[in-house]
Amino acid sequence: MDDERPVVLATRDTRVRDAVEAAAVTLGRAVRLAPDADAALAAWPHAALLLIGTDLAAALAAATPRRRPGVYLIGFPDGDAATWSVPLGAAVIPLPHGSPLLADVLAGQQVATGTVLAVVGGSGGVGASTLSAGVALAASGAGRGSALVEVDEQGGGLDLLLGAERVPGWRWPRLTGARGEVGDVRGLVPRVAGVSVVAMGRGEQPAPLPGDAVVAVLGTLARHHDLVVVDAGRAPVPVARHTVQGADQVLLVVASDARGVAAAAATAGQFAWDGAAAVVRAVPDGAAPEAVADALGLPLAGVLPHDPRLPRAAAEGAPPSASGRRWRRAAARLAQRALGEASDDR
Repeated sequence: MDDERPVVLATRDTRVRDAVEAAAVTLGRAVRLAPDADAALAAWPHAALLLIGTDLAAALAAATPRRRPGVYLIGFPDGDAATWSVPLGAAVIPLPHGSPLLADVLAGQQVATGTVLAVVGGSGGVGASTLSAGVALAASGAGRGSALVEVDEQGGGLDLLLGAERVPGWRWPRLTGARGEVGDVRGLVPRVAGVSVVAMGRGEQPAPLPGDAVVAVLGTLARHHDLVVVDAGRAPVPVARHTVQGADQVLLVVASDARGVAAAAATAGQFAWDGAAAVVRAVPDGAAPEAVADALGLPLAGVLPHDPRLPRAAAEGAPPSASGRRWRRAAARLAQRALGEASDDR
């Protein structure tokens, strides 16, 4: 952890302050106290860690600060940490039994370093789930640790898309109890071609995903993978909106015909995001990709060539690797873009 950047504790609760200061003294860490929401917001851009007491969580959430890593909610059972975990993008450290997790955080052992990439479908059937899988597989194939997470509650199961519905491992129904800082889940969830997959369950009507569980699972995946690709669907349910808002990067997948662009514009209006970019899926007689991106007011991240094999492959549970070479190369370039690597267009 960078010792020149402060650890900031925002709270008026003396119990929280005493617990944090005791842990910090043991580790030789200095903690700067922010006694109100204004002081916490002033420290928000540059603090190494932001530890927020549940007593100030509502005031901070009302200010809608920009999402950033290294934010944790700390409180006792009489607080309401779960309510504010998703709006603040903060993992929860419950006291007193979360004291070992607090020590790990202060020691710098729980810092998320991976990139979280959210993929949103501009319209139904545009191929956002297939692209999510393709990008995660491309990153893994290039030797980078990648994970694929489904938060589209009506998505039907990314494991089905990958032909991995029989691969053993935990799906969301087993993970929804996760809170705060959770351990490495790579040994628990299914792995497909090196990709850790967190998919929706099947059989029963899917229950809404608890937002604090999603924050916790994305946090642990980002600590152990270079790239976490989130299939956010296109329905603006709270967990999808907050996941998209908290992502490091967002891709909006848009069909290049008039209906696709109109639908994508409507979808974009229901999400709040910073730094989103368009991925244009070419269709016969569609508009030029640059014109599509300009119409949406977004930069163009990439173009997916028209590939009539993909819908059939997805229906049959064949992975995106069954697509054509040009499509796979486009997905690989998007993976490189997300990871901050120069693409090889040869």
